[in-house]
Order: sequence, then C-alpha cells, then structure tokens
Amino acid sequence: MASVVAAVVLIGGGVYLATNNGDSAGNDTKPLADKSTSAPPSESASTEDTADPSSDETGDGTVTPPATGVVGQWQDDTDKTLTIGTEYTSGDYVGDYPLSYIDPGGKGILTGMGTDRSDGSFRMVLKSMSTESSSGDGYISATVTRSGDRVDITWDDGGTDTLAYVGE
Repeated sequence: MASVVAAVVLIGGGVYLATNNGDSAGNDTKPLADKSTSAPPSESASTEDTADPSSDETGDGTVTPPATGVVGQWQDDTDKTLTIGTEYTSGDYVGDYPLSYIDPGGKGILTGMGTDRSDGSFRMVLKSMSTESSSGDGYISATVTRSGDRVDITWDDGGTDTLAYVGE
C-alpha cells in the first residue's frame, strides 16, 4: 500500500512540476515541459509466451480448436454462443468449468458450471441472468458432445443446437 501511495505522490509531483512555470502572475512565457519520458518497465511484466499452441490461428484466418475437450468459444450462424472457461484447479469448484451461454431472442444470457463425464461428454447446468426468462427454479441443463470442430448441445427440455469453434 505504501508503494502505491508513493507512486501516486511521485506522479502527482511530476505533473505539478511539468505544468507549473514558477511565476504566480503567469507572466513567464517559457515552455512548461519540453520532454516527456516513459516509466521503466515493471519487474512483474511477463516475457513468457502465453499463446496456446493447441488452438492456433492458421494462415487463412480460421481458428483450429484444441485437440480434445470443449474449452473455448463455440457459436452458430444465429449468434448462439457457448463459452467454456478452463477447469478450476483449487477451491470449492475443483474439477468444474465456468461457462456462459448467449441465445439472442431465445433463452437469453445464462451462466453456470459444467463438468466432464466419464463417457466423454460434458454436462452443464445454467441459470438465466434474467428472472423474466427463467421458469420454475430457473435452471436449464444440457449435455454437450464434441464432434471435430463442432459441439452438439442436447437440452434436457428438448432440442439440440450445433455450434462451431470460434476461438478462446
């Protein structure tokens, strides 16, 4: 906390010195600041390559999905979008995946959790962010299965959506 306060004081002082010409009457015509320097790079800046080689963009602008799993963003031509985050590795939700589903004009915006199943499918439970579009207890469940660069969502209350991989 002290380092943040010190940084704010130093920055504030630098701005004051750069804009104060020392003449309280405002008669001095010399320039207020003639140079600007950048702060040195932070020591905490990472130089590691964070790109995921399993889902690289190809030269023609298409995105290749990871070899396995359902993590990433999936979408159809009507803008239904399923986004599945990376698996929690600690805390109360170890082994689960955060996710969201957007269905414009349909189910609305939903958030929830998912988990891998032993049969290779992915099970998800979602809740609407809008009380107007939720029915009963507000939870919607579905099973997701992957087929190549697509996923099929089979809704417990009926219907299926097929979405293509669009990235992370």
